[in-house]
Amino acid sequence: MVRLKLHDPSVAPELVSFLRRCQCEVRHLGPTMVGVGVGHPVDPEAAAHRLQDGRCYCCGEQIELVLFRLGSPRCHDCRESSAAIPARANETWTRMEVESYLRIWRVRNPGAHVELVA
Repeated sequence: MVRLKLHDPSVAPELVSFLRRCQCEVRHLGPTMVGVGVGHPVDPEAAAHRLQDGRCYCCGEQIELVLFRLGSPRCHDCRESSAAIPARANETWTRMEVESYLRIWRVRNPGAHVELVA
């Protein structure tokens, strides 16, 4: 789950409604803070597109060339910390999806200021 900070609490209902239409799980954490999660697993097709670009499916960083040539879907750091892979991968994908939805919402609401804080 990621947190969004709203500079104007009056935009919260519209933002929450938009995110729920995007199939996000939304929790009110205070008058100017909402928590957002995605209610579905990582999309394998989206992960495959990321891998085609040579990016780690866990953290999104560039996979070292030698590992990429060997067919590794993870960078060196993520391979070393294999115990944390599922949680990190879900956090990374949640953040990526929420950032995408937030970009769309900002275009539709240019005067509203919302930032992703965690």
